[in-house]
Amino acid sequence: MTMFLSRSVMLALVVGLWAGSAGAAGRKTPTKATLEEAQSRYQRGRELYDENDFQAALVEFQRAYELAPSYRLLFNIAQVQYQLQDYANALGSFQQYLQEGEAELSGPRREEVQREIDRLEVRVARVRITVNKPGAEISVDDVPVGTAPLREPLLVNAGRRKVSVSLTGHVPVSRVVNVAGRDSIEVSLELVSTSAPVAAAPSPAASSLPPMPPPPQTRGSGATAEVAGSDAPRGASWVPWAATGGLAVASGVSALLTLNASNALREKRDTFGVSRGDLDAASSRTRTMALTTDVLTGATVVAAGISAYLTFLRPSPAPTAPERVRVGVGPGGVDVSGSF
Repeated sequence: MTMFLSRSVMLALVVGLWAGSAGAAGRKTPTKATLEEAQSRYQRGRELYDENDFQAALVEFQRAYELAPSYRLLFNIAQVQYQLQDYANALGSFQQYLQEGEAELSGPRREEVQREIDRLEVRVARVRITVNKPGAEISVDDVPVGTAPLREPLLVNAGRRKVSVSLTGHVPVSRVVNVAGRDSIEVSLELVSTSAPVAAAPSPAASSLPPMPPPPQTRGSGATAEVAGSDAPRGASWVPWAATGGLAVASGVSALLTLNASNALREKRDTFGVSRGDLDAASSRTRTMALTTDVLTGATVVAAGISAYLTFLRPSPAPTAPERVRVGVGPGGVDVSGSF
């Protein structure tokens, strides 16, 4: 940065103990005690800057400016912000420096500062944030920047930025955007009440996922597995275990599909420009797949219990007719029927 001077020179720019610090309209003249504290904080900021503790130095300079506002301090603040690569705030501080010191700055000095402003302009972007709920708190990179509606676009550093909004009684929403220098974009976020029902919609990603294998038979709205009863000899006990294995495979496939749906939902939430309808659809599919996995897992456990009973515990009376055990799996639960 061409305007960076040596530290001793740069930090000596504040002279005269904030002479004219009450020049701006509406500002009160600092008391002697206030000026002494401001001077102490300024000196501490110089020491921290010399020690390369820029973040602490910035806090001290900003506190000194709050106690005794002088446009001269804004130059120091802007320089430290530049060292911290906070280009958006450095730009704002330089612009405020020119505005507040307009009556006292010389022409060459104004031109120097303007050149630095032009240099910083290519490192920042402007983001207009709109929210459907007034009063929502808006944050950029987890730092609060105001409440909706914002009257002006926000000045942000170029790069990957996280925009978030939150409001009591609503689900927080975040979106990650990539902005380049001099970009001017709009980010629209929609808050949904925590009590609002989530509408189900067909998922556009459904066609890209492999179909879930159908159960052996269908009865009503659920899947049915028919297991040979006790009329079969003990050597045929592999039949109920085969049915149990089939349910276990279906449960595993369903779990994999649930994981894919969850990953797809997470990716949509982190993708800029995804509509609310797409997010709702992905969320609904994830819940549906999770429920299906739970039901299939429960059916597998029940089938395993029946298989163990038929194989190891139940006696073998002479049956008069073949016995059957049916395990029905539906969206709402597991149905077991037959002769025992």
